[in-house]
Amino acid sequence: MSINLFYPDWDYRKDNTANHPLLRVITSQPTGFWFGSSPSRPIKRVRSRVNRLLKRAHPFNPVLVLYSIPNRDLGHYSRGGHKDEKQYIEFIHEFTKGLGKYNPIVIFEPDAIPHIPKMRFEDGLKRIQLIRKCLSILSQSNAMIYLDVGHPEWLTPHQVKKYLNFFQLDKVKGFSINTSNYYDLETCHSWGDKISQLVGLTYVIDTSRNGKGSLGQDHWCNPPNRGLGVFPTTRTSSDNCDGYLWIKVPGESDGTMNGGPKAGRFYLEQALSLIENI
Repeated sequence: MSINLFYPDWDYRKDNTANHPLLRVITSQPTGFWFGSSPSRPIKRVRSRVNRLLKRAHPFNPVLVLYSIPNRDLGHYSRGGHKDEKQYIEFIHEFTKGLGKYNPIVIFEPDAIPHIPKMRFEDGLKRIQLIRKCLSILSQSNAMIYLDVGHPEWLTPHQVKKYLNFFQLDKVKGFSINTSNYYDLETCHSWGDKISQLVGLTYVIDTSRNGKGSLGQDHWCNPPNRGLGVFPTTRTSSDNCDGYLWIKVPGESDGTMNGGPKAGRFYLEQALSLIENI
């Protein structure tokens, strides 16, 4: 895939890197820009924020992450999202308008699809219908859209195929795997290639924290002694894989376990540990 990733031209952890210069290993790399809402942090000025970022990044391609679907994370550590479908669709419209003529990578709703089997049938069906509506809106832009499908121990390749077939796959570029998780590159490629062969789509891998691999699916919240993975690049070891991306921002907490702050908050000790364990 021919794409120029956007390397930030500012230090978004300036206060911390002044005391811990090692953090520049993270802040100098292309990482995901997450867009979502919660009761305590309602998102505002979506269109202008997206457009301003894309203007600043041009002619390079940033990674934008949509993370605001109603009943996000099924009420767990990253709970929140928009209150209802109407508000969420308005958010998607504003986000899409903000994209304008630009063509960033857009990661669509980490965990939203793999959570469907855990939902009541009626709620799962509503989520599928909602995602279909949103993809119809987003696909009117030039964005490269990747539907998130979770990590290698969540769904089987055939289960992923079953869910992806609910959507109009001609409206997306591919699917994303391992977002905010820790599974090693070989495991991700094995799983991703199988899905790719079943559905005819390419994929991207979140390598932000998978350098030491996973401790298992029960150890997803700030597991200790993990390391940064392959730095962001579109040069990969599989023809089915479009890129290794740092979708999750390394150093941002998974939730209030293992000493971490609330999900999404900066966790200095984890960030330094990830760097030291490269």
